[in-house]
Amino acid sequence: MKSPILSRGAPPSLKRWSAALPRPRLPTAKLALTTLALLLLSFLFGLLALSGSLVQVGLGAAMVIGPLLLMLPELTVWIILVSGMLLGILSSNPHMGKLTWSVSLLSILLLLPSIMNVLWTRQRRLPSFMQVALLFLVFCVCSTAFRGGGLQEFLAGFKRYFQTFGLMLALTAIVFRPSAIDNWRKFLVLVGLLQFPFALYELLILVPKRGGLASGSDATDVVAGTFGANIGGGSPNAVMVIYLFITMAFLAARWRAGLLRPAVFYALTFVCLLPLGMGETKVAVVMLPLVGLSLLRPDLLKAPLRYAPAILGLGLLTCLLGYLYVVVMMHSNLSEVIDKTLRYNVGNQGYSQGQILNRLTSFTFWFTQQRWDDPVGFLIGNGLGSSYSSLTSVSGHLGVKYMHYGINLTAASTLLWDTGLVGLALFVSVFVLAWLSAGRLYRHSEDAAVKADALAIQAAITLFMLSIVYADSIVNLVGMEMIYALVLGYLGYLMQQQGLLGKRAAPAPHRTIG
Repeated sequence: MKSPILSRGAPPSLKRWSAALPRPRLPTAKLALTTLALLLLSFLFGLLALSGSLVQVGLGAAMVIGPLLLMLPELTVWIILVSGMLLGILSSNPHMGKLTWSVSLLSILLLLPSIMNVLWTRQRRLPSFMQVALLFLVFCVCSTAFRGGGLQEFLAGFKRYFQTFGLMLALTAIVFRPSAIDNWRKFLVLVGLLQFPFALYELLILVPKRGGLASGSDATDVVAGTFGANIGGGSPNAVMVIYLFITMAFLAARWRAGLLRPAVFYALTFVCLLPLGMGETKVAVVMLPLVGLSLLRPDLLKAPLRYAPAILGLGLLTCLLGYLYVVVMMHSNLSEVIDKTLRYNVGNQGYSQGQILNRLTSFTFWFTQQRWDDPVGFLIGNGLGSSYSSLTSVSGHLGVKYMHYGINLTAASTLLWDTGLVGLALFVSVFVLAWLSAGRLYRHSEDAAVKADALAIQAAITLFMLSIVYADSIVNLVGMEMIYALVLGYLGYLMQQQGLLGKRAAPAPHRTIG
């Protein structure tokens, strides 16, 4: 069986050389070695099965299944999408929480064929932001090796940081059928719609178990859709909100381009809006205008007065969302909420109970702990995973030293401790360059669907930039990393199809929903 990756990515000379090779019968010695290897593997998997550890059994199976799935890249991506976007609903079950590890394992495996395709053919090129992303990966590995962190700490940190990089590269570097891309787009819209029934279940069933609506955000943060409702607290509800806003951005951009019927757009957007009022994610009040202004930016620059009603409507919707959070969900008033929000975000109060730092002080605290006799640590950090702190899993050496401080509260502070100022600059540069690349795609493309998607991608990137200073999920949680990997990978795919990377590829047909 020929690999669909190698057959489409390998140069013609390599294909001719491979076809010309003789096909001798397997020698007896090789047959014996192969049989012995199979017997040893069978013995190994028998021991893993007897261990009773689902993690060890899963890793053993991945050694065999993983390479086989690389021969079927579309199926691999489907498994990653379903596992990463839907199986988070099982994370509250301690016996099922490790199922999402399949995303990390398969995505990391996709790094190999992606890089091979880029090296073997001139038709596949990586955009500048992906090149910087790979540079960031190499920098993190080298800086961690230089700083001499522990192997277990490094492996855990590498998994958290780069568990979706392979998916991002594969969407650009591997030649997928246009129909597959189209099906993945529809599936991701379906994921956005599925947030409503799961969020409703969490609101009606799980929130009362945590004290009900009267308990405020301590209870309602369990509303996280399919991204993982943790009954014990700390659910990624903000990740669900970000995904819903990105879904609505793509729908709105295509609707404004005339590619989506108004009735379909209104129905889909209404379903996506419903979960926003079920949880308590105040940052949504900031996200909504950011997304709206990003989508309207080209038209606002041309005719600002013409779009004044749209800006007014956006403002009214933002006020309505703020009213839901302040009055309905928090049973408070605006002045009290603003005062409380400022205290635990930029004041002297810790972000949560038992935590010393907040979003601002987690950033400034890093500067106060830097020493003049350690400029290397200032520039390249202390190694991947060093700042991670957890009461349920292995913490990094700095996470143990500053336990209960919250030094890894945001991605910005985490990157500073782990990778230093250089690492933070490289990570931010990935999104800055991606935003500029989406703008270039918008200007050069004549396809209405591509132009609409380019605007939506820019809106999504503004939320990613906000996420860097809002939480650590973009360098820690597989759900959030899946979202940015899909957006940036799709951007790379569109640039490839529009001839903005290397040799021009045939444009893929774009279908509309509804």
